[in-house]
Amino acid sequence: MQRSVQYWRLVKTDGSALDGLFPAERVVRALRGASSKGFDRHRQCRDGMVLIAHGLRENPPMLILDKVRHENLPSIGDGSGTRRAIGLSADEGLLEPTYCMFANDNIVAMLMSGNGPRAKRLCDYLKAKLGVEVGLDPILRRDLDRVLDEMRVSSVDVAVPAARINRDLVGGDWAEALEANRVLAQDGVVKVGVAVGRRGTRDQKDRRRFHIRELIDQLRGSGAISEMQSARVTGTIRGSQRSVDLFADHFVERTEVDADRLANPERSASYAHSVLEQSLADNASYLSEVVPRIVGTSNDLNPRFVELPDDERNR
Repeated sequence: MQRSVQYWRLVKTDGSALDGLFPAERVVRALRGASSKGFDRHRQCRDGMVLIAHGLRENPPMLILDKVRHENLPSIGDGSGTRRAIGLSADEGLLEPTYCMFANDNIVAMLMSGNGPRAKRLCDYLKAKLGVEVGLDPILRRDLDRVLDEMRVSSVDVAVPAARINRDLVGGDWAEALEANRVLAQDGVVKVGVAVGRRGTRDQKDRRRFHIRELIDQLRGSGAISEMQSARVTGTIRGSQRSVDLFADHFVERTEVDADRLANPERSASYAHSVLEQSLADNASYLSEVVPRIVGTSNDLNPRFVELPDDERNR
């Protein structure tokens, strides 16, 4: 069975680099401490999704972010196809995991499944439950940071499934534009674009280009690209037309996994740990080329577990 390992870089919420290394060990330690003290680690997002995180190892740091399903549960079928309820008690739910391993230079590798939480949910959970505000910048297949810096940008166009749009997806001008168009699209795909246009003076066009670049950086830093169908930037480099898709060019490794070991509750965490460690080792050379070197520790981030009644799952 194949699964994907997505690669991201932890950044500030405005998309700029953190001042030092992300305190991943302290995040894992805080989660493990909350678990040992019996604190409720559930987080109910604004759109109703319920998350719970589990701190695992500190070297390298790793956590599991589970989506907890209490509704729309599948049925169990016998040999003849007869269905019966899955039979969960009132305080039980299905756990659909995303495994997150933190590496050098603020890299985070995520072993994804089709039903687990998307990458953006990690930022939501860290902010709500640990008081840590960060964004996610996708690590790209090529050195697209250099390409974007060299590009004379003319437009950015995004396509997002309407069901994925909410106020937590991406803020600023994007939030209003996507929300306004979501109403029109209903259950379809929302497409929003911003272009420099032909009218105006050179100074006016340059200001528009600068604003579009700000929108691109905001989009990348929010982690919203993980929810999108496409995010295309067009422009010119030394007079030649260029186009890049931030979604399609996101560095994602397809890896073979043992389905039985990954589905086994007693073995899945250690197995996912080995899968992610191997993936990081296999791609170490490439990652070192495209991700800036980070030294020192970020003093702005101090993870402390927070248990807020208005944040929790309704029991």
